[in-house]
Amino acid sequence: MSSEVGEWQKGGIRYAKLKEVVPGYLAPEKVEAFFVAVRGAGKGRLFNPLTPLQREFVIAATPAGARVLELKLPGVFRASIKCEVSTGVDGVSWDGERMVVGGTSYSPVSFHAEDAEEVVRLLKGLGNT
Repeated sequence: MSSEVGEWQKGGIRYAKLKEVVPGYLAPEKVEAFFVAVRGAGKGRLFNPLTPLQREFVIAATPAGARVLELKLPGVFRASIKCEVSTGVDGVSWDGERMVVGGTSYSPVSFHAEDAEEVVRLLKGLGNT
């Protein structure tokens, strides 16, 4: 069995829409990879009945560095960007579970850990971690 996560596990139609919306929002800058995250620790999401109302973010790897986009609420149902929180951030770190961007900790939502690792790998290649 492959360890590769399918798009339907990442959010299905919503994830497919994000794959269109994120590059369009950041154009003309090229988006190399991205993942969906929440601020802080992500494990609490499993037991939180308000998880669908928790603010979600997109962390994107671009040639200029990490870009953080805030999604409109409720995030689990929408693929709409509210605003950009951070632009071209240097000094991104990753501890295997959380990414720190501009001093703020972000945890990948379920099924986005591989995408987060890809973002980190690309940012390391740019010298941003």
